Amino acid sequence: MRSRGIEDLLKRADIVDVIGSYIPLKKSGNNYIARCPFHPDDTPSLSVSPSRGIWKCFGCGVGGDAIKFVAMYENISYPEAILRLAKKYNVNIDIRNEKKDKFLYKVLEEVAFFYHKKLEKERRAIEYLKSRGVSSKEIQAFTIGFSSSSDDLVDFLKKRDLLEHYEKTRNLIKVSDHIYRDIFLNRIIIPIRDSQGNVVAFGARAIDDTKPKYINSPESEIFKKGNTLFNLHIAKEYIKGRGYAIVVEGYFDVISLYTIGFKNTVALLGTALTEHHAKELSKYTKEVILLFDADHAGQKAVFSTLPNLLMHGLKVRVAFLPNGQDPDSMARTNSKELIKLINNSKEIFEILIKSVDTINSQAFKDTINLISYLPDKLHQEHLLREISEKVKIAVSVLRESMPKLNVKKAEKVQTKEKLSFAEKVVLKACIDKGLSNVPLDKILLSPAAMLLLEEIKNHNLDSIDEEILNLDVKDLDVALNAAIKTLSIDIKMSKSHAIKKRVGKAK
Repeated sequence: MRSRGIEDLLKRADIVDVIGSYIPLKKSGNNYIARCPFHPDDTPSLSVSPSRGIWKCFGCGVGGDAIKFVAMYENISYPEAILRLAKKYNVNIDIRNEKKDKFLYKVLEEVAFFYHKKLEKERRAIEYLKSRGVSSKEIQAFTIGFSSSSDDLVDFLKKRDLLEHYEKTRNLIKVSDHIYRDIFLNRIIIPIRDSQGNVVAFGARAIDDTKPKYINSPESEIFKKGNTLFNLHIAKEYIKGRGYAIVVEGYFDVISLYTIGFKNTVALLGTALTEHHAKELSKYTKEVILLFDADHAGQKAVFSTLPNLLMHGLKVRVAFLPNGQDPDSMARTNSKELIKLINNSKEIFEILIKSVDTINSQAFKDTINLISYLPDKLHQEHLLREISEKVKIAVSVLRESMPKLNVKKAEKVQTKEKLSFAEKVVLKACIDKGLSNVPLDKILLSPAAMLLLEEIKNHNLDSIDEEILNLDVKDLDVALNAAIKTLSIDIKMSKSHAIKKRVGKAK
C-alpha cells in the first residue's frame, strides 16, 4: 500500500510530463504511444494512460507508474526515483511515513548542518583547513564542519526529537543516563554521502596530534564501506563528461584534487575496492585511473583493487606518486606535476607486460593472474600473444596457465551485466521451447550470451541468472521473432567481421 506522500507525488508529477522528458511521446486517442526504451522496438508498443497514471509496453510486458519508469530508465531504485521526482516537482514527502532508512537520511542531514554551522565559530579549525589548501568554496561544496561540544550536539538533537534516532548510528555514545560523548569530538567533520547525495555517515580528522588521525562512522543499516565511494554524488556527472574516474584513498585527496579541477575523483573509505564499487563506477565510465601512494602499501592497494575493476570491463590506468607524496600534498605543493602525472598515467597491462622477462618471475605470475579476470576474450588473446613473444611460450600454454576460478568469475560478472534484452529473450526461448525450436544459426550472440547458451546445452540451469529464467514477456513467440530480427546476421556482413563478433564462444 502506497503512503500518502507517494500518492501526492504521483498526482503532482504528471506521467506524460515525466515520461515525455525521457522519450518522444505521440498522441493516440486518449493515450500516448512511444517506442519502448527497454527492448528493441521498431513500432511503438509502449502506451501511456494519463487518466490512469500508468504506462505499459505490449512488446516486452513491463509497465507501472511514473516512478517505476524513472527507476528503470535511470537504473536506480524505486525509493531513489521517489526522491528524484519529489525534488523535481517540489513535493515534500514526510520521511517519517516512508522507510526508516529515509528518516535516518534526514537525521544525518540535520547533524551535518549542525556541524557545518559550528565550523563558522571555530577559528582554529578554519585555520587548519586553510593550511591544507581548503578554501570557503570547498567548505561549502563538501559541507565541512567541526565537532566542538558533545553537549551542544545532544541539545540540538533533543530539541528536534532526533536523539533516539541518531543514537542508532553509533556516532554518539551514551556514557550514562544523561551523558553522551560525540565520537568525533574536536575533529573536522566531512559528511559521507551515497551516490544520490544522502548523508549516510561522517568522516572526521583530528586537527592536533590525537590518534587515530582519521575516524569514520561505524557501519550501520544505511552505511556500508564496501558499498560507498566518497564524493560519487558530485563526481558522477564529471566522470561522464571526462570519460574516466580517478580513485584515491582518502577524502582530503578528493578535496585537493577537486580544487585543481579533477572533480571526477572518488575515494575508498578505509577498505579495498569491492565488486559493488566496481559495478557502481561502471555505470558512469569504462576507464579508471588509480592514484595511490608510491610506497609498498600503495602498490599493494593497487593490486587488491584491480580484479574487481577488470571483471567489470573497466580499463585501468595507474599513476604512482613520487616517494613521500600523496595526492593531497602533491595537489597543494606541485599541482602542475600532478596533472602531468595523471595525464600520462599508464594502462596497467602496459606496465606489467613491460616488466615480464621469464615465466618464473613474479611479474609474469601477476600478469597472467590479472589477465584471467578480463571478460573480453579478444583482449585476453591480444595480451597473451604479447607475453608469448616475450617469454617464447605458446599462447595455448599461457591460456591454460590462467587461474580457472578467476576466468569463471569474470565470465559470470560479464554475463550478468552485458546481455541485451533480445539475447535474454533468445536464451529464455531456448530454455522454454527447446534449442531445436530456436534458429540459432541465423543470429549473432555476444560472448556472454554464447557462454550461457553452452550452459543451457549442458542442462546446467544453475548458471543461468534468475532474471532470464523468470523473464516476463506477454507472448514469448512474438518476443522471440522480434529478438531474431534484432540479432539476425546481415548477409552483407563480411565473414571476418562475423567471426570477430563470435569470438568468446564457449568451447
